[in-house]
Amino acid sequence: MKGERLRKKLRGWWRLADQVARAEASQKLEWEVREMENIFALLTLGAFTGLPSPPMQLTLELLPLMERELLLMLEKVDTASDPLAELFSTLNVL
Repeated sequence: MKGERLRKKLRGWWRLADQVARAEASQKLEWEVREMENIFALLTLGAFTGLPSPPMQLTLELLPLMERELLLMLEKVDTASDPLAELFSTLNVL
């Protein structure tokens, strides 16, 4: 009886630990994907930051697929001179 109850508790703790580990892993993967998209946007739209641009034909072919990244880059350029605005946009205060 006690052994069965202990086994159920251990199983419950193990499932909880497994769920937490899976949630953390998926959050890290989502963060990595966002960072990879940002790096790709920097490489493709490097003229915003002073990096050399890729060939124009490649940029024009990718432009329709990169609407979100382009808007993000324009927002970064707008808030580059105002670190407080950058902080508020990151924290979603308003």
